Amino acid sequence: FNKSCVKPIQIACRCLGVILVSRRASSFTLANKEVFYQNCEIFNNSDIYDGPICGNNGITYANSIYLNCLNYQMFQNVVPVHSGDCLPMDDYCKINLFYRPVCGSDGHTYTNLESLLCVNYKYSRDIMVVSNGACNIIDQCYGQETIMYAFNPVCANNGFTYQNAAQVKCLQRLNTNLRILHNGGCSVTEVYSIYNRIEKVCDIANSRYEWNPVCASDGVTYPNPFEFLCYQADSRSLVSDDECGKSTQVSCADLTTSVSANETITPEDEVCGSDGVTYRSIHHLQCYNNLTLKRSGACIEPEDDPCMSIPEEDLRLPVCGNDNLSYVSPEALWCAKSKFPDR
Repeated sequence: FNKSCVKPIQIACRCLGVILVSRRASSFTLANKEVFYQNCEIFNNSDIYDGPICGNNGITYANSIYLNCLNYQMFQNVVPVHSGDCLPMDDYCKINLFYRPVCGSDGHTYTNLESLLCVNYKYSRDIMVVSNGACNIIDQCYGQETIMYAFNPVCANNGFTYQNAAQVKCLQRLNTNLRILHNGGCSVTEVYSIYNRIEKVCDIANSRYEWNPVCASDGVTYPNPFEFLCYQADSRSLVSDDECGKSTQVSCADLTTSVSANETITPEDEVCGSDGVTYRSIHHLQCYNNLTLKRSGACIEPEDDPCMSIPEEDLRLPVCGNDNLSYVSPEALWCAKSKFPDR
């Protein structure tokens, strides 16, 4: 991709003794177009006007002026998808696991070039790559004010625990009904009273991460009330709205060294982790950092395969792997781990 594809084009053409000059051919008046677009073949040269472009009909055109001319003469509305030759249709939505951001001409940062092409292909857009790297957009909710508040969690009336009051204040610009209930994280009782439906609680548990730990009677620390409520069992109840006294790492060590602890674990205790791996119990799952519970019971293919769960562009949250590579989402990292276990 060439940055020049988004620069204004200076066009000059002497037709019937008249000089026509325009920043873009599409800005011509109807009278000008009748003269300028008399013969499209004079523009059918990939060495001029920044070279070939791909239309949303899957056809490669010599350049943008040639496409504009054909659109005018044939009363069509083909829009450019990207510069360069068109790719095979199957290539446009190939998933690239790695986070290699590009800035689109719509001002949006895409996780990689393949993702931008897929958006163009799926939604008939004509977004061009302006530059490699993220767009220079100022996030009004990520500023000095929120940093100065540091970590002083507050509970909001949507059941979410936010890092500090400044975050809630900023989000109120988008949701005027959002308000703070009290200092400190939301409790399990508060979250349950707000949603009162396990299905909705589980949806949030699987899509949002927050550190607002609760301790269960089985000695497991759950990262937040949503995950605790989502994973229910008769033998477990809430001990406190706080982290258990014994860390997950110590509990994990007990599982691997204590014969009696392992004897009590049965196949019915199996759980499926967010990495698509089946663990012997919730305790074993908790031994791994940054994993969450996906479902009770063993994982099911292909529904629980992380390679099949990589979110759409708008829902991606890039993460850094211990291989020093950035991935478009946690699911992409787990997918790469399953495909390349030796990395």
